[in-house]
Amino acid sequence: MVSDKVSIYTKALAPKSFFAPILAVTFYAPSAYAAVAPDVGTMLANFATTIPQLMKLVTALAYVMGMFLIVKGVAGLKEAGEARTQMSAHHGLKGPLILVGIGTMLLYLPTSVGVGLDTFWTSPNPYGYETPGDDQWSALIQDAYLVVQLIGTISFVRGLIILTQLGGQGGQPGTLSKGLMHIIAGALCINMHDFLIAIQATLGITGIGP
Repeated sequence: MVSDKVSIYTKALAPKSFFAPILAVTFYAPSAYAAVAPDVGTMLANFATTIPQLMKLVTALAYVMGMFLIVKGVAGLKEAGEARTQMSAHHGLKGPLILVGIGTMLLYLPTSVGVGLDTFWTSPNPYGYETPGDDQWSALIQDAYLVVQLIGTISFVRGLIILTQLGGQGGQPGTLSKGLMHIIAGALCINMHDFLIAIQATLGITGIGP
């Protein structure tokens, strides 16, 4: 008798326990997402306010790495000059010259980025996305553009660093293409506004650019 009551109770409770998580996800998840969604925009806005300082940090790191590469390249040129009578690939001029060239580009990173942008666009406008709109959507788009520009700058610097491996003996195949890919992708991200407009004009579509 007791076992029958237990089985009846178990059968009555099982559907409720089975559907309870489904009902919770169905009826409570939207409210949870609604509470989280504004926080994502706030986090992006707060992160966007720190991007100017992060840009300065990236530029400072590029300056330090550029100085290091130039000093290393000059030292390599000195070794190559002292060992000019030796037929050794270790003392060639290729590696030191690449280090000096890339170090100079890192030392003048803003100019290097400007040259990269001028390569793809006649009159690049990295800040063309700044519109006078005061609505929340416009502010979110501007913050997203700032984040993409930061990522593009880091990618540009990384591409230059990858190219330094071309002067070494242990350079892997595809180093040149990998470095150029990072540099090109970084330039496109920095000037994402004009890049989207170019895609829009090329494909004849609307709605992807601001």
